[in-house]
Amino acid sequence: MPKFRYRALDASGQLVAGVIEAPSSKAVVPELEKISFLPIEIGDESETPSTSAGFLKRNPTHEEISGLAEDLATLIKGGVELDRALLILSEAGVRPPVARLLLDLHREIASGHSLAEAIANHPKLFPKTFVKMVEVAEVAGTLDETLRVIAHERRRGENLRRRISSALTYPSFLIVAATGVLVFVLAYVIPEFERALAGFQQTGAAEPFVFALSRALRTNGDLLAALVIGVLLVLLLASRSPAARSFMLRAVGRVPGIRDIVSHEGAVAFCATLGTLTRSGVDISTALRLIRDLMRDPRAAVQIDGVVAAVRQGRRLSDALAEVKVLPLYAVHMLRVGEESGELGPAAVRIAGFYESRLDRSLGRLTSILGPTIIILVSLLIAWLIISVISALLSVNELLL
Repeated sequence: MPKFRYRALDASGQLVAGVIEAPSSKAVVPELEKISFLPIEIGDESETPSTSAGFLKRNPTHEEISGLAEDLATLIKGGVELDRALLILSEAGVRPPVARLLLDLHREIASGHSLAEAIANHPKLFPKTFVKMVEVAEVAGTLDETLRVIAHERRRGENLRRRISSALTYPSFLIVAATGVLVFVLAYVIPEFERALAGFQQTGAAEPFVFALSRALRTNGDLLAALVIGVLLVLLLASRSPAARSFMLRAVGRVPGIRDIVSHEGAVAFCATLGTLTRSGVDISTALRLIRDLMRDPRAAVQIDGVVAAVRQGRRLSDALAEVKVLPLYAVHMLRVGEESGELGPAAVRIAGFYESRLDRSLGRLTSILGPTIIILVSLLIAWLIISVISALLSVNELLL
C-alpha cells in the first residue's frame, strides 16, 4: 500500500506532520479525520518538499499579501474568528508559501499573540505601516475595515508603480534599440563603404571622421562593452548608498520633464500614506515616522525628522511642512484646509488622488515626446552617416567619368 506525507492540525490547533498508508491520496483525508486531524497538505512520500515546490516562489508575492488582507477582512466582517479565518484561507487552494504563512500566523495567534505581533515577525512581507495600522485597528475593534483599506491602498500603490514602469519601459527600449542599430551601422555597414572607397582620394570632410569612428568601434569594441558594463555596475552599487542615491535623485529631479514626475510621485506617496494611517487612527507623529522610513531620498527623510520635531512641539503639520520642500505648495495649503476642518486624513487622500492624476498626465507627455524624439535623433544620425559615405561614392563616380 502506498505511503503519503501529510501536514495537518490536531484538535488543539497545533501543526503536525507524518506519513500514513492509504490506497490513494483521496483516502488519506477520511483516515486523518478519524483521528481528529484537519488535513492541510497531502503528498506522495517519494516527493520531497524541495521537488514538489522547487519551482515555486519561496515567499508570497505583493499581490498575494494584498489579496490575503482583503479576504481576511471579508471573513472577519462575516463574523468569523481571526484564528479560524486564517485556517479557512490556508485551505482555500492558495500556493504553499501562502499556506505556510497563514499557518504560522495561526500558530502565533493561538499561542496568545495579536495579529500585529504575528505579522511583525515577517518584516519582508508586512511593512511597518501595515503592522502599525493593524495594531491600532485591533485596539479600536476596526480590524476588518482597516484590512480592507490596507488592501485597497496596496493595490493602488502597485498599479501606480506598474504605470510608471510601463511608461519608462518604452523610451528605454527605444534607446537600447537605437543604440544597437547605430552600432550595427558603424560596425558592419560603414566598413563596406570604406573598402569600396579604398585607394580613392576622399573629397569630403565627414568621411574620414566616419571611417575613423567605425574603426575605433571595431578595434575597441570589447573595451567599450566592458566600460558600459562597469558604469552600469557602478550605478547599481551606488544606488545602494544613501548619499549616492540622494545625489542621483536630486540630479534626475532637475531634468526638465522628469522634475514634475518626481515631485508628483513623492506627493502621492507622502499624502496617500499619511491619509491611510491617520484614517486608521494612527497619531500624526507616528505616521510621520513611518513615512520617514519610506522615503528614498535621505535628505527628505532628514527634513521629515524636523517636521516630526515641530509637530511634537505643538506646531501644525501644514506649518511645519511649509518650511521644507517635501511637498508642493498646493499640497501644503490643502493639508492646512484639512487640519482646520478636522479632516486631515480624507484631505490627504484627496490630495494623493489629485497628484496621481497629474502624474499620469506627466507620464503620458513624457512618453509621447521622448519616444519620437529618440527616433528622430537616431534617424538623423544614421542618415548623416550614410549620406556622408554616399556623397563620397558619388564624388568618386564623377571623377571616374
